Amino acid sequence: MKTQLFLSLLMAAIGLLPAPEIQAWGRTGHAIVGQAAVATLAPAKQAQVLEILGITSAAALPAALEEACSWPDTVRETPSWAWSAPQHYVNIPRSVTHYDRQRDCPDGHCAPEAILKYAARLSRAGPQRRQDRWQDFAWLCHLVGDLHQPLHAGFRDDRGANLVEIEFRGQSYNLHEFWDRVLVDDRLAGQATTEFDLDPWLEPSDAAPWAPIDVAAWTTESHGLAVTRSYPPGPVIEDEFTDLGWTVIRQQWGKAATRLARILDVVLAEEISGDSD
Repeated sequence: MKTQLFLSLLMAAIGLLPAPEIQAWGRTGHAIVGQAAVATLAPAKQAQVLEILGITSAAALPAALEEACSWPDTVRETPSWAWSAPQHYVNIPRSVTHYDRQRDCPDGHCAPEAILKYAARLSRAGPQRRQDRWQDFAWLCHLVGDLHQPLHAGFRDDRGANLVEIEFRGQSYNLHEFWDRVLVDDRLAGQATTEFDLDPWLEPSDAAPWAPIDVAAWTTESHGLAVTRSYPPGPVIEDEFTDLGWTVIRQQWGKAATRLARILDVVLAEEISGDSD
């Protein structure tokens, strides 16, 4: 009887533990977004990115971007960066259709608000901020990518679909993992990020200059995709949902790249207001 009670209490405790967070898009997706974004910048802005990344040759740019844009995921599990985990996502109630900071992120510690913070910090130049600006760029590149993975603007009750079990090609995964890397790996099959052409999926380049208010709209948009297009009709992933998902992923990568470029075009040109940390 005591053994049964112990096991019951143990399982209850395990149920209260946070589900492991999967890295949005993995290194592949974050690298593709970063490379496409920087490629659309004017040469003077590209030169500033090279300086921030600490490289002098454009040939080194793909590797430097892959490292920087994935770095926030490599440090999030370390004790000194454990505080940063909530910056990778935002939870929005199922019953609403839009992001509201006061309701969804009152402490400012979530993906959309972190994007604003790092955009503001990146705009502050100076030799004393060289290492800080590398991290600010890395966070900005990474979080714009994260925000465009719909389940990173999903629901608290299933932990962004980390608790939703699915089957794909005879293997078991959770749905968040399927969106982050499983479908990407299936469709790219080891293709180098520099060989992937995102151009057909980029947004038109004639959009208005980026403004901080845009981030809330992007968050609402991703949440809408979480509601309408991210959950399969059953636990087994069929071809129709796979094809739909791959289209959504490429569309979201294209939006993330275009919008990251819009942010960089503004913050690398002039200072904007923001948190000073």
